[in-house]
Amino acid sequence: MNRSIRFALLMIPLLLAGCGPKDPREINIGFIGPLTGNAIDLGIGPAKAMELAVEDYNERREADQPKVNLFVEDDAWLGVNAVPKYEKLRQEKGIEILFMNHTDGTIALQQKALDDHVTIINALNNDQLLSGMNENTFMIGKKTEEAAQVVSARIVELGLKKVAGFHVDNSFMTISAKTLEEHLEKQGVQAKLLLVNIDKENYEEELARFKADGCDVLVFFGYKNLGYAMKQARAMGIEALFFSSTTIRNKEYSDNSGGAIVGTEFPFFTANDGNYIIARQFLERYGQRFGKEPFSAWPAMQAYDAMNIALGIIGRETERPRKTKFNDWLRAELHEVNYFQGVCGNLAIMDDGSSRGIYFSLYVVKGNDGIEKVKR
Repeated sequence: MNRSIRFALLMIPLLLAGCGPKDPREINIGFIGPLTGNAIDLGIGPAKAMELAVEDYNERREADQPKVNLFVEDDAWLGVNAVPKYEKLRQEKGIEILFMNHTDGTIALQQKALDDHVTIINALNNDQLLSGMNENTFMIGKKTEEAAQVVSARIVELGLKKVAGFHVDNSFMTISAKTLEEHLEKQGVQAKLLLVNIDKENYEEELARFKADGCDVLVFFGYKNLGYAMKQARAMGIEALFFSSTTIRNKEYSDNSGGAIVGTEFPFFTANDGNYIIARQFLERYGQRFGKEPFSAWPAMQAYDAMNIALGIIGRETERPRKTKFNDWLRAELHEVNYFQGVCGNLAIMDDGSSRGIYFSLYVVKGNDGIEKVKR
């Protein structure tokens, strides 16, 4: 056998291999959220909801659609952990998309992620501060300011005139507090919320001043340690109405209050406020997959919608022009989201990267194991 024939025969397997089906491209997605610390209901539920969405996508994707991998890191709800957790995900997993929940962490990463061609999607917070971030940052969630406005409107509706309280020292709760104060002052209601450290446990000095000055409302914008403030306020004989933020749904918040949490009103989002049928289907499937439904439904529901929006775009990556970078194409496609039928409602992404379509209702804590919609 001459050399040319022998060479041709040797090349046949290689040519056949080249004509065979190629392994699909893999896209790695990261999520940084609180699996420990002050706000685990904002991390554990969303992480599992995203996992469920990714599992569903991988099971039904076509052979030419990218496979998706999800990697989760715990930031313990501390903004300072965002950069090291992000660097770990980039170096070890090569993520191309990052889901965040923490406002301060999102701010810390915005330029770094842009430089790395990694798109950031905040699946929890959606406010004016984040809307002013760079073109690489998207928010798919409820409007922070709208939640504070719901509390403000309720206080005005009840004819209450003097508001005091606390907000912890992060951007999300500070925005909520300032929005509440501004809206109440426009309605002639005196309002002042004190800035406190997230780890503070003793509030008796501040509460004594509130009691001496007189107040008919106490507002608690923070996390589990504000449960201690509720307990101490009632022990001191303060009878003011309590209002809080959605984070009141954390079980440790309730435990720390020693029962004082009962009767607290707060803006909230449940399956009843979204696309009820598909929202209930999601929560039931979540319960089947993980043994029980999330303690706080709204963070998991928003994360599920946010991930499915991204996966819907990823599944069409074959449409991406060859000369267009994935990050640039993804950003453009996210801006085209106009009528996404999610479990939270029908969502649209605005020019500034924020989203519209999720609206709050007001709820009251009826007991340690239940809430009820406020009759308006």
